[in-house]
Amino acid sequence: MRIAEILDLPCREACDMDVPRFQATARIRDSLNRILREEGDDFWVVDENGLYVGVCRQRGVLNPPRLRLILVDHNEPSQAVGSLEEAELVEILDHHRLGTSSTHVPIRFTIDVVGSTSTLVSERIEEAGLSAPPDLAGLLLAGLLSDTLILSSPTTTERDRQAAERLERWALVKGGPLVDETLRSFGEGVLRAGSGLASRQPDEVVRTDIKVYEAGGVNFAIAQAEVTDLLQLNEHLQQLHKALCDLRDRRGLDFAMLMVTDVVRGSSRLLLTDDLPVLSEMPYPRQADGTFLAEGVVSRKKQLLPGILGLLES
Repeated sequence: MRIAEILDLPCREACDMDVPRFQATARIRDSLNRILREEGDDFWVVDENGLYVGVCRQRGVLNPPRLRLILVDHNEPSQAVGSLEEAELVEILDHHRLGTSSTHVPIRFTIDVVGSTSTLVSERIEEAGLSAPPDLAGLLLAGLLSDTLILSSPTTTERDRQAAERLERWALVKGGPLVDETLRSFGEGVLRAGSGLASRQPDEVVRTDIKVYEAGGVNFAIAQAEVTDLLQLNEHLQQLHKALCDLRDRRGLDFAMLMVTDVVRGSSRLLLTDDLPVLSEMPYPRQADGTFLAEGVVSRKKQLLPGILGLLES
């Protein structure tokens, strides 16, 4: 066949219609085996209607771009999203104890002694010469007031108070969602919304605010729930203990603890899954129901955790 005759043919006669197709929403790991079995190197990417979106090549699939992540308000891999090792970690911004693993390249790493990571975020915004929109400022302010129990927690610093004033200016503005609020009324509303045991299922209570740790070869978790009266714990004690034991077993932990904090009176009761001899040395009196009364203790990070780590590592 002469060149002129070939050029007169319809395009469909010259194209390969059997190119493998992959959904744009499919995960690479789920498609990888099929891609490696194909003889060709080019593949179509199509949408949910089978329409062309683009082309991918085998070498691109074998070395895909990695998600870029910033860890905020935590730095330990056990507390991060799943498959963290498959992403590119570019920064950590936190106010908790140091517990991170090594990275392949240098990253920006900030762990500062403040009561809330919201303080660090608001400082970054101001340093850039910007202000947060009212809805975002309100979210940051809610986090700050919750973390510091409306600036009354032992973890509260002068920078937290300055951050609260800054976020208040940005959030409590005319036309914003918090226009009729004050710092105090908004903080009390935040604490009320997050407190109480009766309105939530036991498994939700023990997993909503939980941190996982390792010390002295022991893996454990401490969950925290806020209430307005520690007497609320009495009627939910058995259900919460069962949910805590289930959480311990699912996560393969040596023990788990629930710290129920009275945000009004500033004290906590501790519920444990296991009666470990080393924890009997905690400086909190054991109650008749098996819980421990930690008077004046409201901060997991600053007041409770250091003592437990010291006992496990001694």
